[in-house]
Amino acid sequence: MTYDPPFNGKRNYDSNFVIVPFSKTYDEALTLLVEARDYLSANRKRDRINQLSDGAINQFREEMRMTTRLIRAMAWLLSVRAVESGEIEWADAVDSDDLMVDIKICIQDDRDGCDIATPALLSLMERAHSLYMRAARMELQVAARHSSRD
Repeated sequence: MTYDPPFNGKRNYDSNFVIVPFSKTYDEALTLLVEARDYLSANRKRDRINQLSDGAINQFREEMRMTTRLIRAMAWLLSVRAVESGEIEWADAVDSDDLMVDIKICIQDDRDGCDIATPALLSLMERAHSLYMRAARMELQVAARHSSRD
């Protein structure tokens, strides 16, 4: 998936992102953030009953990983919007050190250890993982371009 912001007469950065998939990815991220917030808010009290079980601890960890994925994906997508509007440069949108730390955390997938998770939560986790992986690939493309220029 690639993104190419609209051409406004001057191009101060290189990109190969396609606008439609980016817009759909942004909309998907926002929708998933709201859905995750609503799900976790509605189900937090029920989950506390079993909070000391291994399954509950695994589920809490994976819920946090899911939230991290969604926040990180949205942060990247907002950075792309800022570049598109001329507020920041691509070099400011990418922090390779943070990106690598985030990738190390966010690519892990231990949903199998969430034996008490509902199908709705597992679906949210799967979609958050998929979204994060797409956003991370976009960010890695930009990071690779900037590291090759240095």
